[in-house]
Parts: sequence; structure tokens; C-alpha cells
Amino acid sequence: MECYVKIPQALSARGIGKVLECLDIEVTLSEPLKEVETFLVDLLSRYVATSRLRVSFSENEPIGTNYVLYKYHVFYDTNFIASCRAVVRKYSLGEVVCTFSRAGAGIVPAAPELENREPKLRSPAPTAATSRGAPGQYYIDHFIIYRAFGTPTISVEKWRLVVSGMVSNPLELSLSDLEKMPRVEIVRDFHCVTGWSVPSVRWEGIKLKLIADMAKPSESVRWAVVSGLDGYAAVVPFEDFVSEESLLVLKLNGKPLPVDQGFPARIFIPHLYGWKSVKWVSRVEFTNRYVDGYWEALGYHERGNAFLEERFKETST
Repeated sequence: MECYVKIPQALSARGIGKVLECLDIEVTLSEPLKEVETFLVDLLSRYVATSRLRVSFSENEPIGTNYVLYKYHVFYDTNFIASCRAVVRKYSLGEVVCTFSRAGAGIVPAAPELENREPKLRSPAPTAATSRGAPGQYYIDHFIIYRAFGTPTISVEKWRLVVSGMVSNPLELSLSDLEKMPRVEIVRDFHCVTGWSVPSVRWEGIKLKLIADMAKPSESVRWAVVSGLDGYAAVVPFEDFVSEESLLVLKLNGKPLPVDQGFPARIFIPHLYGWKSVKWVSRVEFTNRYVDGYWEALGYHERGNAFLEERFKETST
């Protein structure tokens, strides 16, 4: 088991001060509800005084067909200080992520030497398989709309796509600039990490590889940090960002992109889970250093390849 204490910028707007993340736990369970709670009490005893600590089960949530998230609230005396999420796959506990409120973070010791862990990704990274669905998914006929930070206020006149970071030609593109660029259309399924997929969606937009080529990223770039107008962000490996079917989407099913789908533009990378497909996209920063986005800070995978079922982080290759 490897544990990390982090101060996540991606979660600061949610009032979260610190995150405790433990990977590769590999504990076999017979009664998950009770045994996970016992494990959490023992784990947290290394960070919080156990005599005044209480862990209370909240709910569980299926993620795809192979995972279950067990969720708990943590109290110090009578004060709520943290939420914990335990990832269980086939009666094996694999990962725990506890998010501490700003007030609760004060009793969790900092461990800067454990921050900014560099992920180990399996290689190569398979891209979309068009002849079959992604494992552990079920199909529905409509999108379920998520808004982690609500729907932002949009001004088309003021909106720009800014491309920055380790590039020799930084970009600032308006919607009218994008509308003059060559577009492609693909028909691909959309896969949400929670388990649902929408089949045969028609996506129209500009290849992300074209935008990257215009910006001229450094040869040492390894990641693209993609941010939306709402403050949401996701991190994408550079090789996935510039894969042949990765798009900056302007149209969905032949119509202009709706606001709830990310107008004026969103990212879509067919072989990655949907949380990587940032809506209302406003900035792409190329970097050689890994940094968590919103869901990555909560334990979701650094790459999120749907065809490898990369739903949650792991430390082993």
C-alpha cells in the first residue's frame, strides 16, 4: 500500500483542504461494509487521534459492472472533517481517498515529499475499438448531464481558447477563428466512468492534433491540462490528446453544441472516459509535469482509457 497526502488545487473551490490517497491496498473482504469501516479507522489513526474519531457509513455506488464505491463520513469529536471513498472490485479493496475540509485539514500532517506522484501508465495506450463496446458498460439512449461546478455564464464575444504552457507559439483563438479551421466528423460511442454509454454519437469539430501542431509544443511535453469556464479541469496524457480521433467539438449530432454539452466548445477523446472530455473548454496547458484535475484528485485514473477499464488509479504497472 502506498499513501499520499496532497493539497489539491483542483478541489479548493469545493472547500477541500487536503486529500489522503492510498493505492494498491489489495485487501480481500468478506463483509465489505464492516471491514472497510474498520480499515478506515485503522488508516486514519495514523493521521487523526483515534480516541476522538468516528467513521460513519454513508452510501455505496456501483461504478460500471465491476466496481463499487463505499462512501463514509468522518467525524472528529462531533465535527465533520472528511469524506472517504473506498474502491472495491470483486471483494478486493484497492484504493481509498479521503477528502478533508479546510477545517479538518489542520489536524492532518502535511507530507510534501509525497505530493505530485508521477503516474505509471500501462503502455501502449489502446485507442477506440469501433467493433465492440468498452468493458463493464451498459448502453442508454440519452446523455446524463453532469455539472460539477454548475453551468457557467458564456459570452461568445469574449470567449477564447487559450493554448499555453510548454509551447513556442501560444494561441488565443476565438469561436470565429475556430469556425474557419478544417473540421472532421466521426461517429463514436460516449463512455461515462460510472458505467453508462451512449451509442453512435455524431461529433464534429477540429482535430486536437491540429491545434497542438499550431502551438508547437516542446518535445518534452507529456500532459495536457484542460480547463473549462466553470473551473473544472482534467489532465490528459499528451499521446491521447493528439491521437487521430481526438476533437475540439463544435457540433453534436449535426447541430450546434448545446449549452449543457459545453457550448461553445468541448473536448472529446473517444477512447477515454467522459470526465476527460472537458465542457466549456477555455484553456489547454501543455506540461511535462503531472497534476491532478478534479476527478483525478478524487482517485480517478490519470489516463482513463475506457477499453482498458482504467477507472481508478493504481501504482503498479
